Amino acid sequence: MNQKILFLLSLVFSSFLFSQSIEGTITNKENKPVADTEVLITKNNVKFSTITDEKGMFKIALKENGNYVLEIIKDGVKTNSENISVKGNEKKDIQIKEEAPVTEQKIDGVTVTVKKKLFERKVDRLVFNVENSVASQGIDVIEALAKTPMVRTTDDAITIAGKSNVAIMVNDRLLNLSGQELINYLKTLRSDDVAKIEVITTPPAKYEAEGKSGLINIILKKNTSLGWNGSIQTSGSYYGGRPATSTRSGLAFNYQGSKLSLTANLSVGDNYWENTSYNYLTGNGNSDYWKTDSKSSNNYKYKGGNVKAEYKINDKNLIGINYNYSFSNPLEQAQNYTSISNEEGMTNLFSDSKNRNRRNVHNTIAFYDIKLDTLGSKLSISANLLMNDANARNFYNTVTSNTISTFANPISKYRIYSGQADLEKNFAKIKTEAGLKYTKIKNDSEFNFFNINNGEYIVNKDRTNTFFYNEENYAAYVSTSFKINDKWDAKAGLRYEYTNLEGISLNDDTSAKFKYGKFFPTAYVSYKPNENNTFSLNYSRRIKRPYFGNLNPFRYYTSEFEYNTGNPYLLPSFSDNFEFGYVIKNNFNITLYYNRNKDDWDRIQMVEGNLKYSIVKNFYNEDQAGINISYNYNKLKWLESNIFVNGFYAKSKSYLPEAVSAPAGYSANFNLDNNFFLNKDKTVTLMLGLWSNIPNRDGNTYYYGNASLYTGVKLNLMKKNLLINLYVNDFLNTNRSKGIEYYPNYNVEYYYKGITRNIYLSVTYKFGNNDVKGSTKEVKFEESNRAGGGN
Repeated sequence: MNQKILFLLSLVFSSFLFSQSIEGTITNKENKPVADTEVLITKNNVKFSTITDEKGMFKIALKENGNYVLEIIKDGVKTNSENISVKGNEKKDIQIKEEAPVTEQKIDGVTVTVKKKLFERKVDRLVFNVENSVASQGIDVIEALAKTPMVRTTDDAITIAGKSNVAIMVNDRLLNLSGQELINYLKTLRSDDVAKIEVITTPPAKYEAEGKSGLINIILKKNTSLGWNGSIQTSGSYYGGRPATSTRSGLAFNYQGSKLSLTANLSVGDNYWENTSYNYLTGNGNSDYWKTDSKSSNNYKYKGGNVKAEYKINDKNLIGINYNYSFSNPLEQAQNYTSISNEEGMTNLFSDSKNRNRRNVHNTIAFYDIKLDTLGSKLSISANLLMNDANARNFYNTVTSNTISTFANPISKYRIYSGQADLEKNFAKIKTEAGLKYTKIKNDSEFNFFNINNGEYIVNKDRTNTFFYNEENYAAYVSTSFKINDKWDAKAGLRYEYTNLEGISLNDDTSAKFKYGKFFPTAYVSYKPNENNTFSLNYSRRIKRPYFGNLNPFRYYTSEFEYNTGNPYLLPSFSDNFEFGYVIKNNFNITLYYNRNKDDWDRIQMVEGNLKYSIVKNFYNEDQAGINISYNYNKLKWLESNIFVNGFYAKSKSYLPEAVSAPAGYSANFNLDNNFFLNKDKTVTLMLGLWSNIPNRDGNTYYYGNASLYTGVKLNLMKKNLLINLYVNDFLNTNRSKGIEYYPNYNVEYYYKGITRNIYLSVTYKFGNNDVKGSTKEVKFEESNRAGGGN
């Protein structure tokens, strides 16, 4: 360890220790300084390099005097090369030579690459070129997303600052996965296979208008050779004497032939976590209260697989099929201690539960792409099917002066059918897009409830229910993007969606029917006065539809005194989103944003006598304005840092008497990710990172601040075929969730603390031809996300 510290210190103070150097200014033909240009000095295969600043100046410290080769590289093209002799401190000003005309040549076995900028601002998205970030190599895609501007990842969620429910795309096609299945799949992808990650905070008309969230598009590198490769991976976490908080093992295989491409992966996992929490409901005079302390544990076992195949009929026609399968059978256990004080007196109760919920999920997708011309025009046709069968066995006990035992057997079968056609027609300076889509969602749910008396299961007809849900969505869109001139780009689109839904509850003989159609406009403009500055202005209108589980009005009892219920009259919410972006030197990003959310919904807690329940309602409008700042620091050879700050002001207004808006105010999020390279080849990396949130508010909830620190080591061995990550999550054990919900006659304070501090080890071995990517095409299927948010 002392040697590593001395090594770091020697790098830091190298400029002071070396007595030889060369410095100067790089200019163009007009004698103007040239920024962001690489200066490379070589002697006996030992290289020293730097990047010129905004004044075109550079300085390189050298270990010894002698003869060197000096090269100038501008935008990936070598413009100057000469031999120089260094004795002491040399000063040399260089003028970039006129570049020779570029002629297109086909050379077998040679690939010419140009180094991309780290950040790029496109007209409708921010691009992070992963392949140009050393710190983002040798890790899985979940870890690479954590280093992406504006993106934050956890073990169960991916978010964009100021957004939620983010959808993930691979090669412009949305993944038909959500929740843990999505996280597990992305962990099978390696960052070495990723060319860039696009952050789309205001999605264009081509994509679903669903959700006020943004999109993340992962662009994989193209296949560069024929052949196959594979990888095996295993990982696990350990926390002080408790069972492993997570274990995962996976296999992946890729094949690329002249016409056929295949990708397959298998994964199994066994996640364990436990938590302590409380939920304290206190009346205005503190005489009435409902206080619950809970302990729970969850053992989430899963297995899954994915097969993708593409067949290239000819240069213009491509067909393919994707199939995903996942199975999970988690065991959830909880113990609750509750004290109730009200006009009827004091009641103390204990309740516990033991739940199993088997889920089988099948996804099948077929697509057909036709190239129409040499400008990239194409027609894409796809059909999608998702089937989810869930069957739970839930046991509950409520203990007061006597014990009441119950058994619930919720059964859910939902199907999602989708078909769409997308046409892209490109001209010299204009790109047009248009498409049609039809989606049908069908969910049949049964909730069978039994009282257990002396081991006998007796049907409770008052708590047994069947709920049918049917939804049809029709969508059409058109958009165009065009280059006004060398500095200005613009894009505009319009999407129309019509929804027809019906929910029927047989037990209470109720039904709800809604029909609505809405337009969703999008508009973008960008201005790039020079290579170092890019400005953009965006607008989009979005819709957030309820999860269909939240529309089921039936009561899900967790004890004799508590239950959750849905709301068949829950309506969608709408948002208008404005953004102004500015990227400086392709490395420093600033985004100003404003969101107006109308008729937003959330769960609220209600008390009626000795019953407490939660229900989902539309009850508030919200305005949020903020600024995102992200910066990648890579000036030093031994350090790459990613810094992200999001500051915002939020104000909610409740229009229902059942809930009171949280006080308006300011908040902020902060992420810092550091990678210290401990050797010349950058195969040994020390990682140190921190994220934190200061208090914020949303709807009727005030959230306390939170923070977490991590550190570890990353190793790339055996020519980067063996990848090892070892680090400690939440080193100070500070990560928890705490907040207050506001109501007219009482407030509810809640707290949740799970296993967050753990030691994580991941080992991945790659074999075969690493240039082979296999089948990489994904297909849109956004509706599956709505299935994951039920009661």
